[in-house]
Amino acid sequence: MVYRFIDDNKNIFGLRWLCQKFGISPNCYYNNNRVIGYRAMRIFIKRYGYELSNTTMHKYMNKELNLCAVIMHSKPGYKTGKKNKIFDNLLNQNFTVDCKNKVWCTDFTYMRQPNGKFRYNCSIIDLYDRSAVASLNSDYINTDLAISTLKTALKKENYPKVILHSDQEVQFTSWEFVNFCKENNITQSMSKAGCPYDTPAARCL
Repeated sequence: MVYRFIDDNKNIFGLRWLCQKFGISPNCYYNNNRVIGYRAMRIFIKRYGYELSNTTMHKYMNKELNLCAVIMHSKPGYKTGKKNKIFDNLLNQNFTVDCKNKVWCTDFTYMRQPNGKFRYNCSIIDLYDRSAVASLNSDYINTDLAISTLKTALKKENYPKVILHSDQEVQFTSWEFVNFCKENNITQSMSKAGCPYDTPAARCL
């Protein structure tokens, strides 16, 4: 009942505001706001004493009620580009910084939407106080998203001379991103390949 009310009124009040009022996290809303398949539905109604075959349940759901399961892919896929340049790890897992705008940390993540598509995010945090300097979303995980996020952070903090720590994803090693960092007096630092412990601060964000 609560989820149906949120569906009917989220365009008026906003999804996050409604979830907050009902004490529901947005992730919980998305995970519960799906149409299950005929196999799961057959098991569900069996608890109420109704025994139907998979074929019959499929017929009722897909043909009579026009209900289809929303398939959520396990992980988004994208083509891996060629790495241009790898930089040394200047932090070596020392994430304690004595002043603001001295060391930034950046990383990508993705969010799964109810329609099965993915939304990508690039964020930059300041290791001094773990505050978010910039965070942008896009339909694509590419170098443009990384550069746009860095531009936002630089403009916000009045273009400081900073160390930017990241992993070795192709977006951060690309020719365009490396040159953008050089042009803006940014010193790049990178974690070892396959070592998530070198960038835990950004991953936590």
